[in-house]
Amino acid sequence: MPRKKPVKKAPKKAEIITPEKKANTLLNQRLAIAIFGFLLYAATIGFDYTLDDTLMITGNEYTQKGFDGVNEIFTTDVFVGFFGNQSSLVAGGRYRPFTHFMFAVEHELFGDNPTLQHFLNVFFYILLLLALFAFLRKLLPQENRKWFLQLPFIITLLFAAHPLHTEVVSNIKGRDEIITMLTAILSLHLMIKWLKSRKVLQLLGSVVLFFIALLSKEAAIIWIGVLPFILWFFTESKRKDYFLSIGILLIPSLIYIYIRSQVVGGLLVTEISPELLNDPFVNSTKSQELATVFFTWLIYFKLLIFPHPLTHDYYPKQIAIRDFSDPMVWVAIAVVLFTIFLALRGLKKKKLWSFGIIFFWASFSISSNLIFNIGTFMNERFMFVPLLGFVFILAWILQNKLGKDKTLTYILFAILGLYSIKTISRSFAWKNNHSLFLTDVRTSSNSAKVNVSAAEILLQEADAEQNYIKRMELVNEAIGYLNKAQEIHPTYYGVYDLRGKAWFQLKDYSKSFQDYKYCMQLKPGKTNMLHNIYLVGLACVRDTVTTTGHEIYDYLISAQPDSAKHYFQKALIFDLENKPQKTLEFLDAAIKTDSGFVAAWNKKGEIYGRVFHDLESSQKYLLKAYSISPNNVSVLENLGVLYGIAGQFEESKKFLLKAHRQKPDDQQIKFNLAQTYDLLGMPDSAAYYRQ
Repeated sequence: MPRKKPVKKAPKKAEIITPEKKANTLLNQRLAIAIFGFLLYAATIGFDYTLDDTLMITGNEYTQKGFDGVNEIFTTDVFVGFFGNQSSLVAGGRYRPFTHFMFAVEHELFGDNPTLQHFLNVFFYILLLLALFAFLRKLLPQENRKWFLQLPFIITLLFAAHPLHTEVVSNIKGRDEIITMLTAILSLHLMIKWLKSRKVLQLLGSVVLFFIALLSKEAAIIWIGVLPFILWFFTESKRKDYFLSIGILLIPSLIYIYIRSQVVGGLLVTEISPELLNDPFVNSTKSQELATVFFTWLIYFKLLIFPHPLTHDYYPKQIAIRDFSDPMVWVAIAVVLFTIFLALRGLKKKKLWSFGIIFFWASFSISSNLIFNIGTFMNERFMFVPLLGFVFILAWILQNKLGKDKTLTYILFAILGLYSIKTISRSFAWKNNHSLFLTDVRTSSNSAKVNVSAAEILLQEADAEQNYIKRMELVNEAIGYLNKAQEIHPTYYGVYDLRGKAWFQLKDYSKSFQDYKYCMQLKPGKTNMLHNIYLVGLACVRDTVTTTGHEIYDYLISAQPDSAKHYFQKALIFDLENKPQKTLEFLDAAIKTDSGFVAAWNKKGEIYGRVFHDLESSQKYLLKAYSISPNNVSVLENLGVLYGIAGQFEESKKFLLKAHRQKPDDQQIKFNLAQTYDLLGMPDSAAYYRQ
């Protein structure tokens, strides 16, 4: 039998897109983006201040001044309000007054309000997503596809959901990244519109917004480098448009650079403190530095594709120093060269993936550690802008290599679902410093900094803990992290500072003294550490730990020979050891150093009366103390006792009553008064003080 010819299906008619349908599609897309962005980070609105929020908000003097701090905000490095003159200890000068100004205004109007400020971070992030979507719609050709499969929409959702953005949005201080990218995108969008329309307001808007971007973060300068590629890939601009647009945006850039040079000096301040936590390559050769930088790029590539695990901390020695004998360094170099090859290959034909690669490297360059030292190996927030290049490539692959819309829909939703789960779960690490440090110390276990941060938060919690057993558990856990930090970075000042406190809480005064003493070796100018050592010495006197007490006050007398209180405490230790002659020797040293040292005169009078029974000398020294400080309770009480022993009960009563007026609840003074009144034959008065 003859075979039937297959019936050909009539081709589908092209769908007519009416202006009304186009407007509904755009509205759906905008609503979806806004709702999606909000749901990703809604939980952060209830979070507390964390990490660098202390530097920028709660611990920043200028922020806390509100409107009164605005002048300093616009005329100093952003960290001066926290570090003071030591702001240069942090790698790179920072002139970022705009978001700092925002924080000061918020503090003036609402006080320290993390809920409001987290909400504002989410709000500005949503504005960024909508601005990015509008910009992409301007650049990319219109598509006759389902509204949720159009390229600008896919790119925006992938950008929104990627977990590497969690740190920026969840940390209030990260608003500088959000505002910088938001204003830069708006600026370029207006610039491209102006190239066609020549409307003055669009030009002015572009210039002002770009200046705000620079004032938010100096890294905004990279958008000038990105602009010619945007014009090449997505517009039909003429050569003069390239020069014109770049030249115009150079005007606010040069103004910013001038202002910045007056405040912090130049565009890039690369002179930093030669300390491991400020310069991870301080002990490395240049070859090792380059090899390690290439290796960190490989980690970035991995996190772009598979963002797990995430951490806020990549300080030394979370990443080990590498050299060019490490094969993974060469893998990184090969990946870099391959991406450059692809970018060049697609440049002439204006391939979207070529733009994605170029955008990634252009925006990453300033924080790559290759151009200048950024003060740490890497950081996830440095991917905030470069991530856009990655999602350009990912979106292109999804649209062009998956074929049918149904397949694209399933895979896109799967990726967005996985990204969203990771983003939301990771955001909870940023709830407060406790959750952040104790989460990330497990991931960044070889970072000295996060081990110290975890210990510090545990010690703070120990201070507030009422249950003794729990308090000691927290202190011991903190010591474990500090010991780990010491192994990683043996000369880390913060380790010994905090561990000295921890040992003190455990009443191991000898170890506390040794750690504080080492702090003085590391930073001899930190005289406040001598006060900590003095407090440990006081505890030794209180708890009769005489051997360590002697070591401490010998050290302090050597460090501060003109301080009478050290001789006096040394005298008290000898008194605890029943060595009256040595006690008097150091009391005399205290008096010689400070003739008005009341406690030394008082103690000397007490020793002569109690130990040597020399009432005449005792009276002499106690009256000397009384002449210096007539309201000193201890002096008044000792004089009362002395005159009682001497049988001068009226004099005894006079001084004891005066002591009682100064300290009415002191039971020993009341007892002595009752005894005195008995001896004076006044039983009713004696009974009153025995109540």
